[in-house]
Amino acid sequence: MRGCGCRYARPSDVGEAGIRVRPRPHPDAMKKDMFGSREPATDQATDALDEEARAWLRRLRGGGATGRDAHEFKAWCARSPAHRQALTRAERQWCEMEGAQARYDAAFPGRRASAGADLLRGRAVNMQRRWLLRGAVSAGAAAAVLAALRPPLHLWPSLQDMAADRRTGTGEQARLALGRDVEVLLNTRTSIDVKQGPAAAGIDRIRLLDGEVAVQRRPGARPVEILAGAGRIVPEHGGVEARRAGPRYCVTCTAGQAWLEHPQGRVELRERERVWYDGGRIEPAAAVDLEVASAWQRGNIVFRATPLSDAVEEINRYRPGRVMLTSEALAARQISGQFQIHNLDEAIRQIQQIYDADVTWLPAGVVIVG
Repeated sequence: MRGCGCRYARPSDVGEAGIRVRPRPHPDAMKKDMFGSREPATDQATDALDEEARAWLRRLRGGGATGRDAHEFKAWCARSPAHRQALTRAERQWCEMEGAQARYDAAFPGRRASAGADLLRGRAVNMQRRWLLRGAVSAGAAAAVLAALRPPLHLWPSLQDMAADRRTGTGEQARLALGRDVEVLLNTRTSIDVKQGPAAAGIDRIRLLDGEVAVQRRPGARPVEILAGAGRIVPEHGGVEARRAGPRYCVTCTAGQAWLEHPQGRVELRERERVWYDGGRIEPAAAVDLEVASAWQRGNIVFRATPLSDAVEEINRYRPGRVMLTSEALAARQISGQFQIHNLDEAIRQIQQIYDADVTWLPAGVVIVG
């Protein structure tokens, strides 16, 4: 045994209790993986590489990877064809699990989101009654249920992470109509809860859990409000955008006027004004360029003398995988242009051409720019 002070013995060695002590493998039959652990160089080598590949996918797609991680990942991929094959297998598993999730959603619309919302709000959920075989659920659908509840390999957010009435993934957008006169647009990686008031007279409420949402309210429409962190956003008429960026939130008035109600006060916003806030503070309202700020509603992102570090961060909001800058000098350079959200690799190619950057395209949508 390791890590407990016990010694390794030959196969003939027997402990005092009559239990044979596990022999130590020969040093030549050992290898060291990326985390410092050791595995026998047997058939377990493939399993170990697969686990390393999955760990790299989690790290790079988790949002906290650094330039050093990028260099290490590039070196890991270059070690051998077996390493690159392991990464390909991990990416294929990712896609297969996403397919299982999609098939379950198609077979049972709304059930996963409904049960997830119950979990998030602490309600008891009778999984056997709701999801398990009711005489008609196939084995494939049952497997998809388990995949939705406990995602294997941590390859996507768990059910509780996805507990929202409406949700979009990376690069996705979705429209939602609240009656005839209120339209909601969800940007990429957005989660919201929706509570519609009574039909006759009531207020429709949208709770922003993550991401960014735009609400357009036509004259005469029933009241609607957006709950975002400590703020309550009320569009009088016209349009507003609300976004969450970690612990901070912002609200932008895109047309007409709107109100932000907050424990620290009440702020009136007019067209082309934006305000940022968190739980304890409201920043002063500032003018905003809607051609840039609201370009996502037209399926584009727009950069105007934007530092590459900020541009790459914005690209990563919409693009599957991860783009990583490894050069501080390059990160301070600027880029201008308009790019379609569904083709952001064009922005990467433009960076490469303008600055003669060294760009490495790796599996799993990972791109290293240095």
